[in-house]
Amino acid sequence: MGAFDQLPVERQIELMQGVAAAALPRWGMEDAGLELLKHRENTVFKVLPAGEEPCVMRVHRQHYHSDDQLTSELVWLESLRAAGVATTEGIPCKDGSLFALAATADVPEGRQCDLLRWVPGEAVGSLEEGVYLEESVLQAVYQQVGEQAARIHNHGETWSRPEGFSLLVWDEDGFFGETGAICGRYWDLASLTADQLALLHRARDLTARTLDEFGKAPDRYGLVHGDFLPENLFYDGRSVRLIDWDDTGFSWHIYDFATAMFPHLGQDSYDVALAAMVGGYRGHRALPDDHLEMLPFLMMARTLSYVGWVHSRGAAGRELEPLAVAVACALAEEIVG
Repeated sequence: MGAFDQLPVERQIELMQGVAAAALPRWGMEDAGLELLKHRENTVFKVLPAGEEPCVMRVHRQHYHSDDQLTSELVWLESLRAAGVATTEGIPCKDGSLFALAATADVPEGRQCDLLRWVPGEAVGSLEEGVYLEESVLQAVYQQVGEQAARIHNHGETWSRPEGFSLLVWDEDGFFGETGAICGRYWDLASLTADQLALLHRARDLTARTLDEFGKAPDRYGLVHGDFLPENLFYDGRSVRLIDWDDTGFSWHIYDFATAMFPHLGQDSYDVALAAMVGGYRGHRALPDDHLEMLPFLMMARTLSYVGWVHSRGAAGRELEPLAVAVACALAEEIVG
């Protein structure tokens, strides 16, 4: 955890707004207004240029992505859009760059910033507050989510990646490796009791063995969105568009199901949403039952990474700590029996 993550959230946001303002001239928008949309992994602002359509700026968390990884994400998104998958659309800087590096006197190390076109619609829910949609709407949304996931996985399996392409890897090491855990090591969370830690370790070991046996053949492992949380599913009453590709990378395809189903755990909506997503997916790509059987293990892996996240994100992660620990322990009990 760096010094920035230990600052009060309000101060973090203030500093990131200064960075965003410093970056705007790279797009010729130095006089545009900024409104906070989200402060979690990245700090996201609505950009309001005078007389023009609004857009979105992401001020990226330091050291989460290398410059090559951020470039790869934006190139991957363009290839998906060209293949008919509704993704966010990047706006190049005036000099053609896909993103800018901006710094201020208060943030001299700087941050990566990119600009995206505004996406219509509203998020279908949030991780903290859940998803509360009429059943018919829930089915329609998650059928489209399944269709989108299948198209992403199909395209990722056949797309010729450019030289130097590099993204996150959500495998055993990326979820809960000793040195490779992307979101941080769950066992470093000081509030875990000895019994909780022992339980999570048993669930981790079983998950690692199961995923290793399942393997990484192209029919089950490849490029994924990586974060189908409800706040990333924008619905305008007709169609769903995926936003926030910050966690896109390589993983098991069922990982996209795990992130989609996470906020429905313990809710009546779980079975409805999962059936709709599976149905939408199978309309475009094969999904054998033995692949679906990996869902609890990918859910466990993701939840362990959430526990690591709340530990490593300081003030920004504390509000989600009780939820992450409770869900992780409940899932672990189910996994290990």
